[in-house]
Amino acid sequence: MEQTTLLYDERFLENHAGAIITDPATAIVELVANCWDAYATEVRITWPDIETVRQFKITDNGHGMTKDEFQKIWRTMDYNRRKNQGSTIEPPGDVNGLFRTVFGKNGKGRFASFCFASEYLVTSWKNGQKFVYKIRTTATDPLCLEEISFESEGVKGHGTEIIGIGNIPRRIFSEVQARELIGSRFLANPAFKVSLNGKEISFNDIPALLSTEEISVENYGVVRILHIDTKKADKTTKQHGIAWWVQNRAVGECKWSGSDYERVLDGRTSEAKRFTFIVQADYLNQSDAVYEDWSGFKEDNPSWIKTREAVQDRIRQIIFESGETERDSRRSGVISRVGNTLNMLSPVSKERVNDFVNEVVDTCPNFGENEIVQLTTILAKLEQSKSRYGLLDLLHKCEPDDYDNLHSILNEWTIGMAKMVLDEIQNRLKLIGELRTKLLVAGIDEVHELQPLFERGLWMFGAQFESIEFTSNKGMTNVIRNIFKDAKGKGTRNRPDFVALPDSSVGLYARSSFDENYDEDGVEHLVIVDLKTTGLPLGTKEKDQVWKYVKELKAQGYIRKSTRVDGFVLGSEIEQGEDEPTMHGDEVKIVPMLYETILIRAEKRLLNLHTKVKAAPFLLEQQEELKKFTEPVEICQMELVPVI
Repeated sequence: MEQTTLLYDERFLENHAGAIITDPATAIVELVANCWDAYATEVRITWPDIETVRQFKITDNGHGMTKDEFQKIWRTMDYNRRKNQGSTIEPPGDVNGLFRTVFGKNGKGRFASFCFASEYLVTSWKNGQKFVYKIRTTATDPLCLEEISFESEGVKGHGTEIIGIGNIPRRIFSEVQARELIGSRFLANPAFKVSLNGKEISFNDIPALLSTEEISVENYGVVRILHIDTKKADKTTKQHGIAWWVQNRAVGECKWSGSDYERVLDGRTSEAKRFTFIVQADYLNQSDAVYEDWSGFKEDNPSWIKTREAVQDRIRQIIFESGETERDSRRSGVISRVGNTLNMLSPVSKERVNDFVNEVVDTCPNFGENEIVQLTTILAKLEQSKSRYGLLDLLHKCEPDDYDNLHSILNEWTIGMAKMVLDEIQNRLKLIGELRTKLLVAGIDEVHELQPLFERGLWMFGAQFESIEFTSNKGMTNVIRNIFKDAKGKGTRNRPDFVALPDSSVGLYARSSFDENYDEDGVEHLVIVDLKTTGLPLGTKEKDQVWKYVKELKAQGYIRKSTRVDGFVLGSEIEQGEDEPTMHGDEVKIVPMLYETILIRAEKRLLNLHTKVKAAPFLLEQQEELKKFTEPVEICQMELVPVI
């Protein structure tokens, strides 16, 4: 089987390594971090100069590499340092110290030297071996390794040196800038010394980034805090945090501890990647607060407890004060963007919203200007609304899943649209609940109570009756009333929109028809709802009664021959053999139906929502109101007394 090597485009290395080979600041930090990861205690750097043709060089006294280790590490793309060597490293045999947490993890640091030279030599010595390799890149090979020399034994010491030998790229990054950058990242541990062009990097190299102050810890002594502000947040918190020094020796690692995140940072993740604090508290050694191996402090030591709290409180204040200008800018930006809305509020409401903005800006550092503007606009609208903060109370009672569901709803619906749909569903659910409750009570008076429900509930009979164009027809109602000579009958004065008869109530709901000029010219569709008292079986007589209404309405010209008529006769029981609809031609259909049937149809049309949401507040409230309908009225009767 033929095998070919991979080909690489000339842009591969730049895309793969990114800023490591194009940005001197990123490159030098990466190279010094590699020295730290090798457990170097001294790093010597020669800064390149294109004018004097001085090549870049970096030398450390770390572990170094054997030839085999170099081959494995350098030839493996995306070498996983933590998987292969662990996340910590122990000191070389001739160095006293604690394990170090390493920075490297993605295996790209080896490319950083290309930022300072087109080719470079790697020299490393370890375990008696010493090798020299030439590293270069071509248009088709991102990393070429050429062995220059190798000594298999007899070499003393350990360390690594990288020196440029090719063309020196013209980079606008001075020695002064390099000293400031390295100092801001690697001065936290006094056991790790870096020199540049023969001069050790110190706090004097970062005057613009450094501030110093002292605090007094009662009964113990004075603590010196050095505050390093890199002015720009890094990608991670590595090389940042709080470094504790006792008698010019580091205790533990420079990092943000668990209590620092809670007590100092308070969610300020950007500041965690920007600030480094060096705390010098020499008296902690005399008070026996330091572990013998200098890996940390004794958590129950009174001097350590009191010192840590005092230092954390002061550092928290320093961080807060350093962001004052940024907070003022954010605060002004928010107020200017919501100014028109604020000007519409009352003075009291305006003051309340301003206080809210100040509080959020001060206590929620991770909120950007856009997020605060959104919150402020919501608050201003709550101030303007009639319900005020009732919405917040409802949201406070919601479970986390409810917030996800609400987000999904608002993402797909406008609030107005959702309310319109939910209002209609609520009205229909309440109608079903009221109808079911009132049907429990037998009697003609209760049947008269049902007719208004059907005026709003024609949709229960089928989708074709959904139209809001079906309205009660008072003219037809009078015709039916005159048939029964019931002009003064029960319910007539209170509800002129339906007929209340001795054993039923009749409602007529018509949908108009229109001529070619869109003028109303009659009735296209008529729905007759005849509700019979419970206990009265439905049969031919009851269906014929509805047909009698239709003939009378036709005779008086209220409906035409072509008018479609759907008649529904409802009761609690149907005579045997009388449950089929009666047809009179193609236009008139009269259907006997049980009250229970119409309820089942209604619930199915709402997908049985009534059962699923029966615990909804509006339904529970309705049930309380309907109890009055089903409960008997108390009657107070005077005692009978004998007549003298």
